[in-house]
Amino acid sequence: MYAQVETKKDSTQKELVIPNKDLKEQIIKTAKEQLVNDNFPGSWPMFNTDLRMKIGGYLKADFIYDLDGTTDKSQFLMATIPVRGEPEYGNEGYLSFLAKETRINIDVRRFAENKIPLQLFFEGDFFTSDNRFRIRHAYITAGDFIIGQTWTTLSFLESMSFMIDFAAGDALFGGRTIQIRYQKDISDKIRIAAGLEYLESLGIENSNDLEGEANVQLPLLALRLDYKWKSGILWLGSSIAQLRWDGGTDGPQDQIAQLAFVIAGRQYIGDNNYFTFNFSYGNAYGENIIAFNGSNANAVLNADGKLDPILAKSIMAGFMHRWNPKLESNINYAYGWLDAPASRAPYALKRGGIGHINLIYKFDKNFSIGIEYMRGEQRTTNDAYGAANRIQSMAKFEF
Repeated sequence: MYAQVETKKDSTQKELVIPNKDLKEQIIKTAKEQLVNDNFPGSWPMFNTDLRMKIGGYLKADFIYDLDGTTDKSQFLMATIPVRGEPEYGNEGYLSFLAKETRINIDVRRFAENKIPLQLFFEGDFFTSDNRFRIRHAYITAGDFIIGQTWTTLSFLESMSFMIDFAAGDALFGGRTIQIRYQKDISDKIRIAAGLEYLESLGIENSNDLEGEANVQLPLLALRLDYKWKSGILWLGSSIAQLRWDGGTDGPQDQIAQLAFVIAGRQYIGDNNYFTFNFSYGNAYGENIIAFNGSNANAVLNADGKLDPILAKSIMAGFMHRWNPKLESNINYAYGWLDAPASRAPYALKRGGIGHINLIYKFDKNFSIGIEYMRGEQRTTNDAYGAANRIQSMAKFEF
């Protein structure tokens, strides 16, 4: 599965059904081996072709009890924690049952001599406000190239332990976007990648209501290095892009550079433990941290029509312990900061953290259940503070 980093949960969720020693081999295996090897469990031949197809996915039912009235009943996000001064502050708890994380995917691969290795991957879920189907991933892998929509080059999903909550790693740097990526195994230990990506989250706050809009003029350029060893992997990455305000005929014009650096990793300790970490640092890149996405966290357009960049940082650490072949626990904590100008909206998220701890029991490779406790805190630009707690349980059937 050469470029198959399908979902935030997919890559980590496999840990529920694959022994650690096998998972280590899967993560550390070279890209070429993953795509060219015709050992494709669960697939069947597409007759009269050199293609094989697999249909996969899972059905997941979640049962949530929120103790403090966070404003999103589906996922536990920092920005949804009410703070003092907001009308939602002091809300009582509630119940929420859902099954909209359920997803399905189609994986088609070509195994043929003297032809370029090919993969088509398509996946969608129902995680929308009205349970409508949406596309998560739709990409082609052709040899060393990935073309289409999938996780960004700097989304290191294996750098967090498994979480039941859909929001999962609030301080994870990354997201999904349309891109063209080249990646190549230099050796058994080193892989390099370079991607040109569409910058979807421009994230400019225009609190002065100046004329114009944020526009994309150039693609984002991302560079990545993976270094693997017998019991772990280290990811290093950096990206650069242009953040631009186009004021048209009468409005202001300005542009600034976006720069980001990410370091992440996973280290196994024997067959029953591993720890993970992810650290990011960026200028005008807050929107690329999942916790701040959609909150205009890249820059502020000031009264003079100039873009004031927002410095963003995030850190995440996780740990997994397998108690026995059927039972495991995961701990994960994420924290993010924005060094935003005072002119930013008063109740915009400035910094915060969320911790998760869970217990997962797998009956077999297809069916698992679990329960998770979460606690989160956030502080806004005007220094208002809020904290919240949530319990979530799940039942999940994978195929």
